[in-house]
Amino acid sequence: MALSDQSTVLAYCIADQQSQFDLLLRGVEGQPVRWIDVDALRCCFSNFASPIADQPAPEILTAFNRVLHAIFSQATIIPFRFPTVAENEGALRRFLESRSSDYRAALRRLHNKVQMDVRLILEPVPASEPAPRSGKSYLEHRRARHQEIQSVLDKFRGAANALAESWVQRDTPSGARGFALLDRSALPVFLEKIGRVLTPAGISARVTGPWPPSEFVEVAHD
Repeated sequence: MALSDQSTVLAYCIADQQSQFDLLLRGVEGQPVRWIDVDALRCCFSNFASPIADQPAPEILTAFNRVLHAIFSQATIIPFRFPTVAENEGALRRFLESRSSDYRAALRRLHNKVQMDVRLILEPVPASEPAPRSGKSYLEHRRARHQEIQSVLDKFRGAANALAESWVQRDTPSGARGFALLDRSALPVFLEKIGRVLTPAGISARVTGPWPPSEFVEVAHD
Protein backbone atom coordinates (compact mmCIF):
# COMPACT_ATOMS: atom_id res chain seq x y z
CA MET A 1 0.00 0.00 0.00
CA ALA A 2 2.96 2.29 -0.33
CA LEU A 3 1.93 5.50 -2.03
CA SER A 4 3.55 8.89 -2.25
CA ASP A 5 1.76 11.27 0.09
CA GLN A 6 2.28 13.99 -2.52
CA SER A 7 0.10 12.29 -5.18
CA THR A 8 -3.40 13.60 -5.85
CA VAL A 9 -5.85 10.79 -5.22
CA LEU A 10 -9.32 9.97 -6.54
CA ALA A 11 -11.77 8.46 -4.04
CA TYR A 12 -14.18 5.75 -5.21
CA CYS A 13 -16.10 4.53 -2.19
CA ILE A 14 -16.15 3.62 1.49
CA ALA A 15 -16.85 0.13 2.85
CA ASP A 16 -16.68 -1.61 6.18
CA GLN A 17 -13.11 -2.56 7.07
CA GLN A 18 -14.27 -6.12 7.73
CA SER A 19 -15.62 -6.47 4.18
CA GLN A 20 -13.79 -9.05 2.13
CA PHE A 21 -13.45 -8.13 -1.52
CA ASP A 22 -10.95 -8.60 -4.32
CA LEU A 23 -9.20 -5.37 -5.25
CA LEU A 24 -6.99 -6.54 -8.09
CA LEU A 25 -8.53 -3.73 -10.11
CA ARG A 26 -7.31 -0.89 -12.25
CA GLY A 27 -9.36 2.26 -12.25
CA VAL A 28 -9.22 5.69 -13.86
CA GLU A 29 -6.06 6.28 -15.94
CA GLY A 30 -5.24 2.58 -15.54
CA GLN A 31 -4.06 3.20 -11.98
CA PRO A 32 -4.25 0.33 -9.47
CA VAL A 33 -7.06 0.68 -6.95
CA ARG A 34 -5.71 0.87 -3.39
CA TRP A 35 -7.24 1.45 0.02
CA ILE A 36 -6.62 2.98 3.40
CA ASP A 37 -8.18 1.85 6.68
CA VAL A 38 -9.42 4.41 9.18
CA ASP A 39 -11.19 3.21 12.33
CA ALA A 40 -13.64 0.60 11.01
CA LEU A 41 -13.71 2.09 7.50
CA ARG A 42 -11.97 1.10 4.29
CA CYS A 43 -11.71 3.75 1.57
CA CYS A 44 -10.80 2.75 -1.99
CA PHE A 45 -8.88 5.21 -4.17
CA SER A 46 -6.23 5.52 -6.86
CA ASN A 47 -3.68 8.05 -8.07
CA PHE A 48 -5.17 10.77 -10.24
CA ALA A 49 -3.25 13.15 -12.49
CA SER A 50 -5.88 14.46 -14.93
CA PRO A 51 -7.19 18.03 -14.69
CA ILE A 52 -10.81 18.23 -13.54
CA ALA A 53 -13.02 18.73 -16.60
CA ASP A 54 -16.61 19.96 -16.68
CA GLN A 55 -17.42 17.07 -19.01
CA PRO A 56 -15.14 14.11 -18.23
CA ALA A 57 -14.35 11.74 -21.07
CA PRO A 58 -16.73 8.75 -21.28
CA GLU A 59 -13.89 6.27 -20.80
CA ILE A 60 -12.97 7.93 -17.49
CA LEU A 61 -16.52 7.62 -16.15
CA THR A 62 -16.69 4.05 -17.42
CA ALA A 63 -13.50 3.13 -15.55
CA PHE A 64 -14.75 4.84 -12.39
CA ASN A 65 -18.13 3.09 -12.45
CA ARG A 66 -16.52 -0.26 -13.27
CA VAL A 67 -14.58 -0.07 -10.01
CA LEU A 68 -17.71 0.86 -8.05
CA HIS A 69 -19.72 -2.03 -9.46
CA ALA A 70 -16.92 -4.53 -8.91
CA ILE A 71 -16.70 -3.62 -5.22
CA PHE A 72 -20.47 -3.24 -4.80
CA SER A 73 -20.98 -6.80 -6.07
CA GLN A 74 -18.99 -7.98 -3.04
CA ALA A 75 -19.80 -5.51 -0.25
CA THR A 76 -22.03 -2.67 0.92
CA ILE A 77 -20.47 0.62 -0.15
CA ILE A 78 -20.99 4.35 0.11
CA PRO A 79 -19.90 5.68 -3.29
CA PHE A 80 -18.33 9.06 -3.94
CA ARG A 81 -19.46 11.15 -6.88
CA PHE A 82 -16.92 11.61 -9.65
CA PRO A 83 -14.59 13.39 -9.28
CA THR A 84 -13.98 13.44 -5.52
CA VAL A 85 -10.27 14.13 -5.09
CA ALA A 86 -7.90 14.85 -2.24
CA GLU A 87 -4.57 16.59 -2.59
CA ASN A 88 -2.82 13.52 -1.20
CA GLU A 89 -3.34 10.34 0.81
CA GLY A 90 -2.85 12.18 4.09
CA ALA A 91 -5.65 14.64 3.27
CA LEU A 92 -7.96 11.75 2.41
CA ARG A 93 -7.14 10.05 5.70
CA ARG A 94 -7.85 13.24 7.67
CA PHE A 95 -11.19 13.65 5.93
CA LEU A 96 -12.18 10.08 6.83
CA GLU A 97 -11.14 10.61 10.43
CA SER A 98 -13.35 13.71 10.63
CA ARG A 99 -16.43 11.83 9.35
CA SER A 100 -15.68 8.36 10.70
CA SER A 101 -18.65 8.05 13.07
CA ASP A 102 -21.12 9.30 10.43
CA TYR A 103 -19.88 6.88 7.78
CA ARG A 104 -19.86 3.95 10.22
CA ALA A 105 -23.46 4.69 11.17
CA ALA A 106 -24.48 4.92 7.49
CA LEU A 107 -22.83 1.60 6.67
CA ARG A 108 -24.62 -0.09 9.56
CA ARG A 109 -27.96 1.32 8.42
CA LEU A 110 -27.40 0.40 4.77
CA HIS A 111 -25.85 -3.02 5.34
CA ASN A 112 -26.87 -5.43 2.56
CA LYS A 113 -29.13 -2.78 1.01
CA VAL A 114 -29.42 -1.89 -2.68
CA GLN A 115 -31.04 0.91 -4.62
CA MET A 116 -33.40 0.47 -7.57
CA ASP A 117 -34.17 3.38 -9.89
CA VAL A 118 -37.50 3.96 -11.64
CA ARG A 119 -37.26 6.62 -14.34
CA LEU A 120 -40.52 7.94 -15.80
CA ILE A 121 -40.32 9.94 -19.01
CA LEU A 122 -43.09 12.01 -20.54
CA GLU A 123 -43.10 11.46 -24.27
CA PRO A 124 -43.24 14.60 -26.45
CA VAL A 125 -46.68 15.97 -27.21
CA PRO A 126 -47.64 15.10 -30.81
CA ALA A 127 -47.32 17.98 -33.23
CA SER A 128 -50.96 17.45 -34.20
CA GLU A 129 -52.09 18.30 -30.66
CA PRO A 130 -52.92 22.02 -30.28
CA ALA A 131 -50.58 23.98 -28.04
CA PRO A 132 -51.95 25.80 -24.97
CA ARG A 133 -53.21 29.23 -25.98
CA SER A 134 -52.47 31.10 -22.76
CA GLY A 135 -50.15 31.06 -19.78
CA LYS A 136 -52.95 29.74 -17.60
CA SER A 137 -53.75 26.85 -19.91
CA TYR A 138 -50.05 26.06 -20.19
CA LEU A 139 -49.71 25.85 -16.40
CA GLU A 140 -52.84 23.69 -16.18
CA HIS A 141 -51.42 21.40 -18.83
CA ARG A 142 -48.14 21.06 -16.94
CA ARG A 143 -49.97 20.41 -13.68
CA ALA A 144 -52.04 17.66 -15.28
CA ARG A 145 -48.94 16.01 -16.74
CA HIS A 146 -47.17 16.19 -13.37
CA GLN A 147 -50.17 14.59 -11.65
CA GLU A 148 -50.16 11.84 -14.27
CA ILE A 149 -46.47 11.14 -13.61
CA GLN A 150 -47.10 11.10 -9.86
CA SER A 151 -49.97 8.67 -10.31
CA VAL A 152 -47.75 6.25 -12.24
CA LEU A 153 -44.97 6.51 -9.68
CA ASP A 154 -47.50 5.78 -6.94
CA LYS A 155 -48.41 2.59 -8.80
CA PHE A 156 -44.79 1.45 -8.67
CA ARG A 157 -44.59 2.26 -4.98
CA GLY A 158 -47.83 0.40 -4.33
CA ALA A 159 -46.65 -2.64 -6.27
CA ALA A 160 -43.43 -2.78 -4.24
CA ASN A 161 -45.42 -2.36 -1.02
CA ALA A 162 -43.34 -3.23 2.05
CA LEU A 163 -40.43 -4.64 0.03
CA ALA A 164 -39.04 -1.11 -0.35
CA GLU A 165 -37.93 0.20 3.02
CA SER A 166 -37.81 3.78 1.76
CA TRP A 167 -38.43 5.85 -1.39
CA VAL A 168 -36.93 9.09 -2.65
CA GLN A 169 -38.45 11.04 -5.54
CA ARG A 170 -36.75 13.61 -7.78
CA ASP A 171 -38.46 15.64 -10.49
CA THR A 172 -36.61 15.80 -13.80
CA PRO A 173 -37.06 18.01 -16.88
CA SER A 174 -38.57 15.04 -18.73
CA GLY A 175 -40.58 13.48 -15.89
CA ALA A 176 -39.53 12.02 -12.55
CA ARG A 177 -37.25 9.47 -10.92
CA GLY A 178 -38.05 7.25 -7.97
CA PHE A 179 -35.38 5.51 -5.89
CA ALA A 180 -36.27 2.48 -3.80
CA LEU A 181 -34.16 1.13 -0.95
CA LEU A 182 -34.47 -2.59 -0.33
CA ASP A 183 -32.60 -5.60 0.96
CA ARG A 184 -30.59 -7.57 -1.59
CA SER A 185 -32.61 -10.68 -0.78
CA ALA A 186 -35.87 -8.91 -1.74
CA LEU A 187 -34.65 -7.97 -5.22
CA PRO A 188 -36.17 -10.89 -7.22
CA VAL A 189 -39.64 -10.41 -5.72
CA PHE A 190 -39.39 -6.62 -6.11
CA LEU A 191 -38.59 -6.97 -9.83
CA GLU A 192 -41.44 -9.43 -10.31
CA LYS A 193 -43.98 -7.14 -8.69
CA ILE A 194 -43.04 -3.87 -10.39
CA GLY A 195 -42.74 -5.71 -13.70
CA ARG A 196 -46.53 -6.02 -13.62
CA VAL A 197 -47.09 -2.24 -13.51
CA LEU A 198 -48.59 -0.89 -16.72
CA THR A 199 -47.85 2.66 -17.81
CA PRO A 200 -50.37 4.72 -19.79
CA ALA A 201 -49.77 5.98 -23.29
CA GLY A 202 -47.48 8.99 -23.32
CA ILE A 203 -45.32 7.84 -20.40
CA SER A 204 -42.42 5.43 -20.64
CA ALA A 205 -40.82 3.72 -17.64
CA ARG A 206 -37.33 2.34 -17.20
CA VAL A 207 -36.25 0.35 -14.15
CA THR A 208 -32.51 -0.07 -13.51
CA GLY A 209 -30.32 -1.49 -10.77
CA PRO A 210 -29.32 -2.75 -8.37
CA TRP A 211 -27.09 0.22 -7.54
CA PRO A 212 -25.26 1.32 -4.40
CA PRO A 213 -27.77 3.14 -2.14
CA SER A 214 -26.27 6.58 -2.77
CA GLU A 215 -29.63 8.43 -2.62
CA PHE A 216 -30.07 7.22 0.95
CA VAL A 217 -26.70 8.36 2.33
CA GLU A 218 -27.18 11.28 4.69
CA VAL A 219 -23.48 12.04 5.17
CA ALA A 220 -22.17 15.06 3.26
CA HIS A 221 -19.06 14.19 1.22
CA ASP A 222 -17.70 17.73 0.91
